[in-house]
Amino acid sequence: MNVVPIEHDTEAWRILLFAGNGEELLILKRTTGLCLPVLHIPRYQRIAASLNAEAERTWNIETICVVPFGVSHPDRISGVVHYHIMEVRGSGDLAQIAPKTINAAAAKADEFSDVRDYLAVRRAMKFDATGLSSDDAGPFFEVGAFEQISAWVEDRLEALGRKWDGAFRQLHASGSFALIRFGTKDGAVWFKATGRPNQRELAITRRLSALFPQFMPAIISVREDWNAWLTNEAAGTCLDSCPDLDAWCTAAASLAELQLASVGHTSSILRPGAHDARAAALLSQAAPFFAEIGSLMERQTKTAPRKLCASEIQSLRERVTKALGRMESAAIPDTLNHFDLNPANIIARSNQCKFLDWAEAAVGNPFFSFEYLRRHFLRAFGDEPDAAGAFQRSYMDVWRRILPDSTIAFGMELLPLLAPFAYAVTALPWNETHSDTQHESDGLLRSMARRMHREAELVVPAA
Repeated sequence: MNVVPIEHDTEAWRILLFAGNGEELLILKRTTGLCLPVLHIPRYQRIAASLNAEAERTWNIETICVVPFGVSHPDRISGVVHYHIMEVRGSGDLAQIAPKTINAAAAKADEFSDVRDYLAVRRAMKFDATGLSSDDAGPFFEVGAFEQISAWVEDRLEALGRKWDGAFRQLHASGSFALIRFGTKDGAVWFKATGRPNQRELAITRRLSALFPQFMPAIISVREDWNAWLTNEAAGTCLDSCPDLDAWCTAAASLAELQLASVGHTSSILRPGAHDARAAALLSQAAPFFAEIGSLMERQTKTAPRKLCASEIQSLRERVTKALGRMESAAIPDTLNHFDLNPANIIARSNQCKFLDWAEAAVGNPFFSFEYLRRHFLRAFGDEPDAAGAFQRSYMDVWRRILPDSTIAFGMELLPLLAPFAYAVTALPWNETHSDTQHESDGLLRSMARRMHREAELVVPAA
């Protein structure tokens, strides 16, 4: 039985599907005019992986995603449509999908049922001077990028006496970002490349791998001009697919061990671009941050959830500032933090974990990262006291080597307020000059401010 997808559970992408080394492009001819094919994929999942899977299901062909981009309607009313350039792998062609061919270069705007499809074709095939924007450009924005990547991976593997077995899984694709798993008989390897705003991730990853190799996947090779690196796949189970309490406790203990090992290396970690979330840095950002929160609340058009008023924001700023001062006075050492510490970024083993994806590395109070992980733990296990207690003890027992229980308890008490503030002020684009990027975070920033307001009422009494 065919199941019709629920609209709010899926998102539509219009596809520019190329074959023949970029010389053939799939354009469909309908009664309403020419159009590009559409694939519907689950919302909030990895776009490249989902599009490749849906293309295989729909057309029975193997594809590679190249780069996404958006096209606005000339009337500036109809909105932006999301497009993704994709490529047929191997010798497959487009005849099985559309036996008849047309000359894309000769097609005119009025032949398309939606002029945005015409504009997308012109951009993708470089028929006009517009091309892709600077945000789309990068080492992988051309059809054929996967062949370049896979050739480099094969060369690096051959130098180690290993061979790609032909299996791959593409999780991310854009002009400057790539994340692809390549299979070998000796274990898989991961190719990753990052562009703005995560360009510093390579430098951070190299530094952390050199300092703490037992907690990081081994780097095989680096390609500087792509800002890319190749790593061995870490052995173990991804924590997001592991409901075992022992594995989560091991993750908590491993996080503490890694942080304890990083004491004394904070300057070295900051140098390649880790966020500065030390108390002094956070204090210096409090005034401008909450001024921006005030502006965001004023710009909110919806009546619910309610806006925080100016006096509430001022009170929140004062309480956060007071809590930061109290945290600093506790003399808890600054350490490495992971501000994107979710279960998908942890590979669990019996006695130690590997930690992935360090674009949001930071230096500051170590308990910040534990609070982020604890939130995920509560979603996975609920508020069951015995499980939550075992999880927290696994982390705290490591810190008891250098800190008294009273200091740990004091620091933990302030986390529900200060951890979201540290994340928001360092990892979110609240002070970006690029309005589009900032606009996407407006709702999240307002939500986090409301959460901090609730926590502040419990943690720090009014002056």
